[in-house]
Order: sequence, then C-alpha cells, then structure tokens
Amino acid sequence: MNQQHVTTEQLIDYLHGELAPGDDAEILQHLEHCGACALAYDEQARVSEALRAYARMSERELPQGVVNRIWDRIDREERSPSWGARIAAFWRPAIAVPVAALLVIGIFFGYSATHRTPITTIDASYYLQDHAAITGTVPFSEGIIVPSGMGSNAPATTTADATSPKLSGSLVADAR
Repeated sequence: MNQQHVTTEQLIDYLHGELAPGDDAEILQHLEHCGACALAYDEQARVSEALRAYARMSERELPQGVVNRIWDRIDREERSPSWGARIAAFWRPAIAVPVAALLVIGIFFGYSATHRTPITTIDASYYLQDHAAITGTVPFSEGIIVPSGMGSNAPATTTADATSPKLSGSLVADAR
C-alpha cells in the first residue's frame, strides 16, 4: 500500500474502525509515511466530528404532553389485561386439570393393558392334600386326624374327644 494512496472509502472505514486487522495495520503504516493521506485522514475526521456535533445539536425532545401520554398508555396496558386474556386465565386451570387427570389415567391403564403379567394361581387343595399325606394329619383341625383314604384301610381316628367331627378321604367333615 506504500506505492499508492489510500482511497476516501478506506479512510472512512479506518476512521470508524470497520477494517480487518491486517488492512487496518497497513493503512496506519501508510498514514505514518504519507503526508497527503494523513491530511485527507484529518479532513475526514473533522467532517465526521462536525456531523456528530450537528446531530447532537439538532436532536429534539418530544413535547412533555406526548411523553406523558405515552407513559400513561404503557401503565394502563401493564395494569389491566384484555378481556381475552382474562377469559383465557379463567379457563386455563379449568381445562388443564381435567386434561392432566385424563393423561395420568390414560397412561396408567395404557401401561397396565400393554404390560400384563400372567396371574399365578395357587391350587390350595393340592397343598392341603400333600401336607396331609406327608404329616398324616389335616391342617387346622383340633386334633390329629388321619383320613380314611390315606395310609391304612381303617376308619379315621382321632386323639381328640369323641364329639369332634371326622373327615373322610376327601377332607370334608361329615355333618352328623
């Protein structure tokens, strides 16, 4: 850039700090060695400063009445919501709560319907018969009862008194 002079556009961009760092350094070095470009730079700097000063002087304030009306309007809009906003605010919980409840119920029943585990059943009579066969007694009885169908061919005997009911081989008490 030392062979040719800096253009006015480059000087303005340099003055406003809009150049890339490498271009900025080249123009600074050129301005330090070229008196004509330095004078052009000083002239552009004075023009820019004069324009800024004129802009500051020509700024006008809005009339106080206009400013007050603007602030009053802003305050009114912040304080009172519109009718639409009021209705929406009223219905928001009235709609949101039932929708949330339906979602929870739907998720619960949807999950339980798709993730069913097989229900295991216990055949209690098998366990009672097995226990009776192993111990020779019927569980939950007052005495020791040996069913007639198990073990020997003798009738069922008991160690309890003679008034206690006797069980047959099917573990059902006779209604005598």
